[in-house]
Amino acid sequence: MNLKKVLVINILCGLLHLPESKAQVFSSLHIESGSAITALPFVGAPQLFYTNYHPTITLGTGLIWKTTRKHAWEQSFNLGYIYHRFVQHSIPFYTETIYRLETGKKFSLGAHLGLGYLHSIPATDRFELSADGEYEKITNLGRAQGMARLSFSGRYKINSTWHTTLTYGVLMQGPFVRSYVPLLPYNIIQLGVHKSLIRA
Repeated sequence: MNLKKVLVINILCGLLHLPESKAQVFSSLHIESGSAITALPFVGAPQLFYTNYHPTITLGTGLIWKTTRKHAWEQSFNLGYIYHRFVQHSIPFYTETIYRLETGKKFSLGAHLGLGYLHSIPATDRFELSADGEYEKITNLGRAQGMARLSFSGRYKINSTWHTTLTYGVLMQGPFVRSYVPLLPYNIIQLGVHKSLIRA
């Protein structure tokens, strides 16, 4: 399947449920920022605190499919940026299905499963040997990649409008280099601020 179709298919699948759901409008906006490192999923998480810092930022919106006193099902739509020094600039565009458990009046925990499209742009110049025997810089606008993300979050309610979140997740990018690194794993930690669009 063409990687560029991955995100579109996932969003359309989600939107097909809108007529059956009370979630007709977006319920929140968010911004999250943190660091990403390439390491084995989960077991490589400690490296986030002592290896090279690779900045990441995510902007997004979300809606609520269903909510009860302690449980909620949500959907998020996100656009992000990851800078991996000497390797690539990544622009992920993806959607997540989120299960949220209220653990108290102000705290909740979430599990996120996301799929989408990632555009990868080389972070270093590339050259090729011309017919004249000289190296010429190659114009490279990047390439299409697929991505999947599994994340876990904690959320603290400041008031009826604002929440803060701490999220840890693993993003799998592929096909990165088919011959020896078909899937490139990123461990990501982000601190975020969420604004509710629902009037109390």
